[in-house]
Amino acid sequence: MKYFSNITAISELSESEGVFTTAQAARMDISRDALAHSCRVGRLERICHGAYRMSGTQRRDTDELNALWKLTNPSLCAWERKRQWDGIAVSGTTAANLQQMGDFYLSPYRMTAPTRINTRNESLSFAKREIAEQDIVWLDGLPVTKPERTLVDLCLDCEDPSLIIDAYHDALKRGLDTQRLKDLVKENSKTAKRRELMMPLLMVLND
Repeated sequence: MKYFSNITAISELSESEGVFTTAQAARMDISRDALAHSCRVGRLERICHGAYRMSGTQRRDTDELNALWKLTNPSLCAWERKRQWDGIAVSGTTAANLQQMGDFYLSPYRMTAPTRINTRNESLSFAKREIAEQDIVWLDGLPVTKPERTLVDLCLDCEDPSLIIDAYHDALKRGLDTQRLKDLVKENSKTAKRRELMMPLLMVLND
């Protein structure tokens, strides 16, 4: 009886979350053994340590990214984190790729958090920065920095200036909020070092 109960619970969790975590499964009384068994029989696929998806469901390029974001607060469901955003967002080159800004790769993944987060995952890095909720947008269930904030983070991350400028022009074609960008650049140019980092955007904004 428990076996069929696990199958039902896993299906429900997969339907609501898509990619889900071990901790989310535990909230539905699905044990680690049940998850391991489902992987062995081909019902589940393990995306990375602690994250799964249902076999046979449509794969997305963002599945691994989604898993890594969920693992930053693994017990909460996506809708709970959207209702009360915790400040962790997809940013930098990854956000630029998702929004078709410039020639940046999706991975290695880049995220920003208000507190320091250490990870052993070589495909993920974090920046410790405060981001205003007005500067994120939810894409495919993920909190992603909007183009204006993304451009600033690209500068702070010391990305190639020519690629940043290309990303700026791509975003401009899609309705970039130049006033918000100017405000963010100003906020992040309060020291000589920060102003130097912002130079690619200062150049295009002053043209």
